[in-house]
Formats: sequence, structure tokens, C-alpha cells
Amino acid sequence: MMRIVLVVGPSGSGKDSLLRGARNYFGDCTNPVFVRRYITRPPDGSEDNYFIDPIGFTLLKRANFFISTWQAHGNLYGIPAHVVDGSSEHELILLSISRSAIADFEQRYEKVTTIEVAVREELLLERLKKRGREKNVEIQRRLMRAKQPVVARELITFDNSSNLNRSIVAFIEVLQNLTSKLVCAP
Repeated sequence: MMRIVLVVGPSGSGKDSLLRGARNYFGDCTNPVFVRRYITRPPDGSEDNYFIDPIGFTLLKRANFFISTWQAHGNLYGIPAHVVDGSSEHELILLSISRSAIADFEQRYEKVTTIEVAVREELLLERLKKRGREKNVEIQRRLMRAKQPVVARELITFDNSSNLNRSIVAFIEVLQNLTSKLVCAP
């Protein structure tokens, strides 16, 4: 049976790095499925998203193209319904979303696991500053939001404060523990 795995966490926590590491590990395997988001901001080097302008996003939303949409930091984000619903024969469907969208998936699908990617506050601050996308006031807002609890039916907290390579190995192990069918390796 299909399990939806929602990856949430503050910006700068390393969600995209973990997902990229898992995608590289599983290589050309058909399981798990990694769902790409639609975002009204061009992706940076660490992301694998579809860029779409706000008008196109609005048109797709009106056409019920998305399972879930949200707005964050002046950008629109959406998860395409056809990719998730069309992957029902797969064991794991992974996607990075906002914590505000968890309920959209829990209402629609039976098996939903949320992985909250967390890091120590001082490390998150360092990563956000290094990234250079936000001003100090925006960084402080992100740090405050990171302290809010994540509400989910089935929640796994994953500490991504370690070395990235060790974190990726541990993240893959978490994914493999969610199903017995992730046996394909690169």
C-alpha cells in the first residue's frame, strides 16, 4: 500500500539536500517516487522544482491541478495531484512541503508519515546567513517559526545537525524502515 512521506522543516534545515542524497542513492529505482514542487521562484542549486510564473500557477490551481498549495515568503508552492495519485502502485511517495499543508494530505490519504527535519538553532542561523536569500529580520522570523511544533498524525523528527553525508545515510535508513520494499540500491 502506498505511503505518502511528507518532509517538512524550516528553510535551511537541509530538506532538499537530504532528498537529493536519497534520490542519488536510489538511482533509477522506481521506488520511492520523488515528487517535484511547482514554485513561483526559480530553483537555486540545491532544489529540484518546477519554476512557474504566478499567472500560470493561478491557472493550474483553478484547474485543480494541485493536491495542495501554500504561500511562503512571497512565493506560491504547489504539489501536482496527477503525480501523487498516479503513483499509487509505488510503496513510498516523497515530497517536501510546508507544515501548513500536512492536513491536505492526511485528509486525502490513509498512510501519511511526516518527517520533520530539524537542526540546532545556531546551525540553522548559520545556514540561513550563508545562503544569503533573506535579511536579518526575515531570518529571525524563520527562526521563530522553526520553534513552532509540527502537528501530524504520524511524526518522525530527524536531526540534521550532523555531517551531511552521515545525515543522508541516516535519512535513507529512516525511509527504508518505513517499508519493506526499498531494496533497490544504485
